[in-house]
Amino acid sequence: MLADDLREAPWQEWFQRNSWVLGSQFVRVLDERHIDTQHISDFLMEAYDGFLDVVEIKRPDGGLAFWAGSLDHGNYVPSVDLTKAITQAARYIFEVEREANSVKFLERVGGVKTVKPRCVLVYGRSANWNDSQAEAYRILNASYHNLTVLTYDHVLERARRICGVKS
Repeated sequence: MLADDLREAPWQEWFQRNSWVLGSQFVRVLDERHIDTQHISDFLMEAYDGFLDVVEIKRPDGGLAFWAGSLDHGNYVPSVDLTKAITQAARYIFEVEREANSVKFLERVGGVKTVKPRCVLVYGRSANWNDSQAEAYRILNASYHNLTVLTYDHVLERARRICGVKS
């Protein structure tokens, strides 16, 4: 699928069937995706600790750049598209927190409680990154306490390791 420039819908279906690639912190994909009437996540997940988290995916290519076209003060910085995706993920976390005490929301998510939700954002590719980009990625992820950005190549590598397949 990574060789094709697929839209988001086939990826949503694939992640639905193969949610194990997102990590052992998730035990199941919830049937509900609506946070509220205006915000629909790709996945609401039950984490291993029994609480609700969010997964948001973007297509791996489709012209969406991970890094901006130029360095800033010698640093790799997120592209505008990645910044938009991070902002969307942060909004979803905020909206889930707002719904946390709603009886209707709790019913819709099958009783999975919400306390300090986290989000995994799957975005872009990293197979051709240089060492400086890999370092910038590590720094970027370390700056968030409730958001993790994974690239499709990171997800693929995780799947290979879990399955015992060498790269």
